[in-house]
Amino acid sequence: MRTKSILALAAALAIGTWGIAKAQQSESITLTEIRGMVFCEFLLISETDVTIYNTSADGPCDLDAFSRIDPGDLAREHGARKAQLNGPKYWIMDEQTLGLGEARNFGGIKARLAAKLPLAALGSGEGADPYKPYVTKKAQRMVFKAGRPVYELVDAKGNIFVMNAFGDRVPDNDPARLDGVLPVPDGWTYRVRSPERDLVIDQKGDVDSSMVGDAYRQYYSLETAK
Repeated sequence: MRTKSILALAAALAIGTWGIAKAQQSESITLTEIRGMVFCEFLLISETDVTIYNTSADGPCDLDAFSRIDPGDLAREHGARKAQLNGPKYWIMDEQTLGLGEARNFGGIKARLAAKLPLAALGSGEGADPYKPYVTKKAQRMVFKAGRPVYELVDAKGNIFVMNAFGDRVPDNDPARLDGVLPVPDGWTYRVRSPERDLVIDQKGDVDSSMVGDAYRQYYSLETAK
């Protein structure tokens, strides 16, 4: 379920160590009741940047169609040097508001522009390097409802990062099963808890936000800094 309002974003979707995304006309979309909803992403890679398209605004990703997509065909169709598929992934939060841009068709799947990042955003090849926090600027408000589980990485300094979404490497599609399975660096902890109040992470488009990725290419947003 979603509600929408048009918003011209003068600020970039992602800035900081990930670089500066080009300002663009964007739509602010609120997605509700999305915990566990499957989504897919398409990455179009040029010589200098990575453009990311996300399916979430139009409901669950069509996994049958997604499985038939050839990245090479996508790259040729969209004039990119290379293309990558990211997914399927499953949202952890219950509600979120984010900015999305133009829609494109990828092998019969509609996806909306989510971010344009410098090539360095790919890290060593596919996503940010694991357990190396990075700084972004993006407009995204995430709500995790009270009494429902959240999945967190705690680094050696005590900084707490909350999982945004999980992928298909998670046993039984249950992130709680990652406890004791997910490889983490010395001093880091993976944990599961159920907050007594709604947990809200509100990332502003004009303020630095910290994130980190894990060894399974799942991403976490900073909840509490030490």
